[in-house]
Amino acid sequence: MHVGQRVVDLLVEAGIRSAFGVPGGQTSPLYNGMAVRRDAIRHVLMRDERSAVFAADAYARTTGRAGACDATVGPGATNLVSGLVEARSSSIPLIAIVADIPRAWEHRRHLGSASQGFEQRAFLEPCVKWFGHVGVPEAIDDVVGQALRVATSNRPGPVVVEIPDDVFSADAVEAPLPPVDARYPRFRSAPDPDAVRDAAHVIGRSRRPMLLLGGGAQIAGAGTEARALVERLRVPFSTTISGKGLIEETHPLAMGISGSFGVPVANDLLAESDCLIVVGAKLGQAATLGWDLPAPGAAVVHLDVDAEEIGRNSPALGLHGDAALGLRALLDALSTAELSFDWDVGDLTRRAADWWDGEHVLARPREGDAVKPQDVVGLIGGRLGEADLVVTDASLSSGWMGSGWRVEQPGRRILAPRGVAGLGWGLPAAVGAAFGLADVGSQGRVVCLAGDGGWGYSLTEVETLARFEMPVVSVVLNNSVLGWNKHVVQRRYAGDYVSQDFGDVDYAATARSLGAHAVRVDRIEDVDAALDEAFAVQGKPSVVEVVSSEWETPVIKPMSGQSAPARASY
Repeated sequence: MHVGQRVVDLLVEAGIRSAFGVPGGQTSPLYNGMAVRRDAIRHVLMRDERSAVFAADAYARTTGRAGACDATVGPGATNLVSGLVEARSSSIPLIAIVADIPRAWEHRRHLGSASQGFEQRAFLEPCVKWFGHVGVPEAIDDVVGQALRVATSNRPGPVVVEIPDDVFSADAVEAPLPPVDARYPRFRSAPDPDAVRDAAHVIGRSRRPMLLLGGGAQIAGAGTEARALVERLRVPFSTTISGKGLIEETHPLAMGISGSFGVPVANDLLAESDCLIVVGAKLGQAATLGWDLPAPGAAVVHLDVDAEEIGRNSPALGLHGDAALGLRALLDALSTAELSFDWDVGDLTRRAADWWDGEHVLARPREGDAVKPQDVVGLIGGRLGEADLVVTDASLSSGWMGSGWRVEQPGRRILAPRGVAGLGWGLPAAVGAAFGLADVGSQGRVVCLAGDGGWGYSLTEVETLARFEMPVVSVVLNNSVLGWNKHVVQRRYAGDYVSQDFGDVDYAATARSLGAHAVRVDRIEDVDAALDEAFAVQGKPSVVEVVSSEWETPVIKPMSGQSAPARASY
């Protein structure tokens, strides 16, 4: 048995059932191992290493186990960067198996004297939580085991295991497999009881406390505890996009997502709150309107598994620990407290309903108008079952789905690239999510929403879905521009800008050539029928291309910090 086979055996032992990658000569032992163990693990050949790491990320978000991807030395490794940085910033565990030049060629690494060789450790190490190098075949069990421990412990994140060509094909030590596990969170810790009592005191003496729930609460599976605290306090809550769905958004105290892509009432209430209870969110730029939230002087109780996040963007009373255990501790501390707050629950519910019942959610034919993305989102949302999962690309697609679709069942119902928000994540992530749902036995369907800018990065992964007969439904909002960018430069420089517009591309025709059912529509009246067709298709992917408005935006406040114009359609 060679090292490549041993790596595959370790992944199988850890509970990973699908891996994603693009082969190279140096990774051929890994692929041989995948072939030998095809009964226990599926390898998904992607069209691009960037897509492979995006898919592994979404697989981890969907299954509760670290994702796995692979890349060969040199250009294969460099293509992983965007996905590794997204996973690092979003706290998603994955293991990337990366080949390297043979050990004896170290002096030939510089400037590619050895084919495809370069300083890839120095290049990749800043992008990941841990970088492991397998210097000898005997080390493979220890390095892979450590990689999975690091990836799934504390604040999760991506790791790299680098294996030189000659080590990859060398004989492995034949021994019983060590215990390895890809599930996360690996361990859970509760906050300091004294800090919990202090936090309960701060909450109890406030007048308008509110909760902000983030992706860390999703990772911890803290929905039950979050709901219990909301209902004990009888106060409103908001989420980040990554926390969306932790509690269903039909809950009478749900105000929707916060920040630049947020629901206006959520931001208004966050500004009104005098005590913000932050759970598993880093209070980053996008979720806080460029750090305008919470209001100056408001108390902040910040519960996070990563102590470095507490106080980074806002002074806070810190609770360092797992979101679920921390919320339970807060509930216990507040269980006998006499609480009285100034919120009018009926008024809160009405304010949220004013948003969700507005025209932007339900499609209305508008003669002579370009199709509005918010209308399309309303039609998609009406078709989603309780097991279905939405994957969005970066930029405006995340905003449209975040503020335009009201999640009716709790859980992780939406995946979006909120770490570094790079375009092209959506479709490959939908691939990973589809395999993830299959591996956990879910009957849910994956729906991908992307703009044409992001879709152009990775549209060839339609062929991957077709090859595996995966019935993912993708909706492409094609306005033939880089919408976010064009809106910013038009606002800043009037008509004096370049390189924001594309030519008219028929993405439906391209999708058909890659094996999908696909249709192109340019009227809102035709979207209904197109979606009906797409959702009815089995055994192959479907693509609905919607020619849409270039000026509609879900952005409340641009990331630049400049005020955005009012959203005319809302």
